Amino acid sequence: METTLIESALGQGDVSKSLMQGSANKALITELQRVLFELGFKRELQFDNYEADGNYGPATINAVLAFATKNNFQSDGSSVSNALAKLILQRHAFLPEMYLLWSIYNSDLRTKKYISKGTRMSVTAIQLMLNERGYGKQLNFAKYGADGDYGNSTRNAVIAYAKDNGIESDGDLLTRPLMDLMIKDINAFYGSNWSNLAVNNLPSEESPLVLFEGSRFLGQPCRADIQFVPMLQKINAYAEQADVFIHVTSSFRTSSNVGGAIVKPATRSNHMAGHAIDMNVIYDNKKKSANSKELAKYPAVAEPVRRFIKSIIDDGVLRWGGNFQTKDPVHIDDNLNQDMARWDKRYKAMQKAVQGV
Repeated sequence: METTLIESALGQGDVSKSLMQGSANKALITELQRVLFELGFKRELQFDNYEADGNYGPATINAVLAFATKNNFQSDGSSVSNALAKLILQRHAFLPEMYLLWSIYNSDLRTKKYISKGTRMSVTAIQLMLNERGYGKQLNFAKYGADGDYGNSTRNAVIAYAKDNGIESDGDLLTRPLMDLMIKDINAFYGSNWSNLAVNNLPSEESPLVLFEGSRFLGQPCRADIQFVPMLQKINAYAEQADVFIHVTSSFRTSSNVGGAIVKPATRSNHMAGHAIDMNVIYDNKKKSANSKELAKYPAVAEPVRRFIKSIIDDGVLRWGGNFQTKDPVHIDDNLNQDMARWDKRYKAMQKAVQGV
C-alpha cells in the first residue's frame, strides 16, 4: 500500500525524533502541518501567515496541543509521539465520511431524510461516528465494522445514541436535533475550521471529484477523478463475476501542498490524481477477507479472490500492484502515471478542486 510520509515514518521507528520542535525534517513537518490544517486547526497554525512551511515552531506546537486537547491525549505539543501520530492519521482518514455528514446536516431535513434510504457511504459515515462515540456494542462493530448496511444493529445504535442525549428517535429518520448532535460530537474531535474544506471535497458540477458507489464496493468512500469512473465500473463488474466485494481502504488523496501553489509531488502516485484504489477483497458471503498478506500469495488464494485478481491482470488497462517491482498487492490503478503529461493534468485538476486555489 502506498503510504504517506507520516505512515512511512511510523513504520521506521520513533517519529517524535523528527516531529518535534526544532527538527530539520521539513518534509515530514510540512505533511503534519497539512494534515492539521485539514483537521481544522488553521487558526492555531497561523496558516494565513505561514502556510505549511516545514518549521516546527510555536504555531505548530499550538496546533498539535489543540488537537491533543480535543482528543483527550496528554501532550504539550512540542513533539508528536507514535501514538499521537496514529490518532492524527485516524482522524484524518475519517474526514471523507465526516464531510458527508456535514452535507446532510446542511441539507433541508424537512424533506424527511432516512438512514435506510441513504447511500452506502452515508450509512458508513454514521456507523463510524457512532463507533467513535462509544456505540460499537450496539453496532456489533467488532463483527460488521462500518459496512454501509442499514440493519437492526445500526438502528439500535442510533436509538441508543439519541436516547442517551435526550432525543427521541426511531433509529432511521434524520431529524434536526439528531443531526445537530452528530455535528456537535464531530466538532469535539476536530478544529474549528474542519468543515471549511467540506464543499471542495464533495462532488459538484464544477469539480472532477466523484464519489463512486458500486454494488460490490464497501469500506471508505471511493473518491476518484471522474475520468477513472469507467475503470471503477470495470472493477465492480469483475467483482460481481467473481462473487467478491471490494473493501476500499484508500482512494484519492490530497496533496501536501494545501493552500499554496500546486506543484509536482516527490512521487507521482496515481492516488493523488484520483486514479487508484487500495482495497481488501471480501468473499464467502462477506465472512472472509483477503488483506495484503493474503493477496501477496496469489495465485495460491481462495478461488473467488483468484478469479478477481486474474480479471484485473488480464484487463489490459488496469494494473494490479502485486505485479509491481515493489509489490503492492492491495493496489489497483490504470497506469495513468506512465503518461507524465496526462498525470500532471489530472493531478492539478483534482488537487485544485479540493484545495480551492
